[in-house]
Amino acid sequence: MSVIDFILSWQIILQPFFKMIRRLFSTFIADCPPTGEFLPAPAQSNNLRRPSQGGSETVLPSAFRATALQSLSWLHATSPCFPVPGDRIEVIHEPAAFYNTLLEKCSTARKRIMLASLYLGTGTLETGLVHAIHENLRRNERLQVDVLLDFTRGTRGERNSKTTLMPLVEETNNFRLSLYHTPVLRGLAKRLAPPRWNELLGIQHMKLYLVDDTVILSGANLSNDYFTNRQDRYVMIEDRRLADFYARFLGKVQEFSLTVGRDGATRLHDTWTMLPYKCAQLEFATEARDRVRAFYRQVMKEQRTLLQAHDEGETDTWIFPLIEMGQLGIHHDSVATRQLLSGCLPGSRLRLATGYFNLTETYMRTLTNDCQAQCNILMAHPNANGFLGAKGPAGGIPAAYSLLARKFLETLQSAGQSHRVELYEYERPGWTYHAKGLWYYLPESTLPNVTLIGSSNFGERSVHRDLEAQICLVTTNDGLQRKLQAEYENLLQHSTTAETELVSRPVPRWVRAVVGLFRNFF
Repeated sequence: MSVIDFILSWQIILQPFFKMIRRLFSTFIADCPPTGEFLPAPAQSNNLRRPSQGGSETVLPSAFRATALQSLSWLHATSPCFPVPGDRIEVIHEPAAFYNTLLEKCSTARKRIMLASLYLGTGTLETGLVHAIHENLRRNERLQVDVLLDFTRGTRGERNSKTTLMPLVEETNNFRLSLYHTPVLRGLAKRLAPPRWNELLGIQHMKLYLVDDTVILSGANLSNDYFTNRQDRYVMIEDRRLADFYARFLGKVQEFSLTVGRDGATRLHDTWTMLPYKCAQLEFATEARDRVRAFYRQVMKEQRTLLQAHDEGETDTWIFPLIEMGQLGIHHDSVATRQLLSGCLPGSRLRLATGYFNLTETYMRTLTNDCQAQCNILMAHPNANGFLGAKGPAGGIPAAYSLLARKFLETLQSAGQSHRVELYEYERPGWTYHAKGLWYYLPESTLPNVTLIGSSNFGERSVHRDLEAQICLVTTNDGLQRKLQAEYENLLQHSTTAETELVSRPVPRWVRAVVGLFRNFF
């Protein structure tokens, strides 16, 4: 009997042991991130007035005192609220349109460009985008450009994101390149872990694209596939206050990221004193968390004051920015997402999408036991998974996602909930799938009232390892609701129900043996 056969035959008996080892390993890697409440937990009641952090009460916008949106009023205690006319929000459907929009915006930016992504590719399209930014910098001395990428992914290989951007770093002080380095990658792991493998421990995964007073939120990186045939989501918002918020927020993240100098070397930000891989990990995480938390709480107070004086006449859409930085002790987006899932009303509908099906155990329990909505979950078919055909263990990742989805389906069936939750898979010839987010329809609504959009895949990595950002968008604007509905239908047209194929799809034995141990790394 092989080792794999032995493990599989004892899988049920060894499952508690595997869970213990996985938790122990995760704790060792994470070094016990600081605990503490990032922002107040969502209120469980439907009171129309909420206590603020200072002890005073927050008066909700009139729309959230009405019956339709009252069940979502807890959002105002969870995140800053930015009221925006729905007509200033566009939904982009295709990768090429996303690229062309970025290219046009960056070519004509007047005062600022801030791009946050996992990495920047090195192909023709990416070079064209960099060239457009470079030319704009040469023409416009007032333009300030900031790019935030992940250190490990952005420096992988001889030709990489950093080398592509170095000409701009060398030429002008108006361009700044920041590389976030997880404090978990240190010591022997930093010295010995090869490229790609070192990215398992934690990355900068936020996708925020800010040009002047325009913000594009997406799950797409800045590389060729995401500009051509890798399906994602993209929402563009024209609003100065929201743009200012994200500019300030990214500035905070840059403080504890490394800055690339004209000589190509990395150095600390002017306001930071700790190298992420040399100082005490707990000290780094605590200071970073405290800075982000202080900033968020200050914005909460600012927006609360503005909302009290705000004329609600033109407001039909509200933006709630959410972030997640598990390794820094920041659990914000996951708290709001869980509350949204558990608070779904009877008769409502929920549409959830993820590029990689590896929902956290908390999300799966909530969907199974607490959520009262009729749910569809859309994920990538193995043929549309970006890891399909990858070399080494990464080649088994599509099968691992299928196995996790199958186990979730079995859980639903055991709980008698399979009639309420349906699984779909996206498959489009020549395309891969990376779209993620959520569409929520209140009872009796034929169009979505809420969407979550951003970088989170709702998985173990998103909650515990990576830096993530998304928004919760609530709207009563009929035009915007129709755009969001068309967006979902555009994804669904390339999808089929997954239950039958999931049950019969073969999964390599070695994948079944190890997926339980390593699911929080992919």
